[in-house]
Amino acid sequence: MTQLPQPPFADPRAAKAAAAAEKAYRKAQRPWFKKKRFILPIAFFVLLILLVSLGSGGDRPAATTSGGAPAAAERDPSAPPAFPGAKDDDVVAQAGASITTDSKITMTATKLTPGDATIQKTLCSTVTYQNGGSDTASFNGVFDWKLQDPNGAIVMSGLLGSDNALNSGQLTPGGKTTGDVCFEAPQGSPSGTYVLLLDPSFRLTSDRIAWINNL
Repeated sequence: MTQLPQPPFADPRAAKAAAAAEKAYRKAQRPWFKKKRFILPIAFFVLLILLVSLGSGGDRPAATTSGGAPAAAERDPSAPPAFPGAKDDDVVAQAGASITTDSKITMTATKLTPGDATIQKTLCSTVTYQNGGSDTASFNGVFDWKLQDPNGAIVMSGLLGSDNALNSGQLTPGGKTTGDVCFEAPQGSPSGTYVLLLDPSFRLTSDRIAWINNL
């Protein structure tokens, strides 16, 4: 259909309003995937998935003993879990073993022993970080460490039990730090399997490192 030319005496304001209406109509007719309110959330979601993928694959721990022998072989899917509540991607080792990640951060956790009991009974482990990588590494003695007792209760580390508690901070390449992580002993101090867990709260990967203690 041929559009008739506008008469010279047409109202300029009416013509401007008509042009704006036509522009709005064309914008409304665009496919949904070309609109900004859809493009931006989708782009953010894709970026988030990419970051999670990179984070979960870039720092996978590998358990080794101080002598270099494997501390925990690949788990047989048909075998029972290493401990109650264990996840498929947990890295499991015996107390005292060294754990080295792909970024060359080596961590060692000694067997749990009774800590100071002036206020309450505690269990403590001396942990050591050795940064053999090329990037600065973070550590946190309060929020990163947890203990699972034989009853299946998981508690966070506390401030009592040792005068040499592990602090929080950064470790430069080649740096090393050692400190104690202590926990309130469960009521009655039952014997059985205690699991020391390195489970940082702020990270993208879901991998945990578990040291098994049979007390």
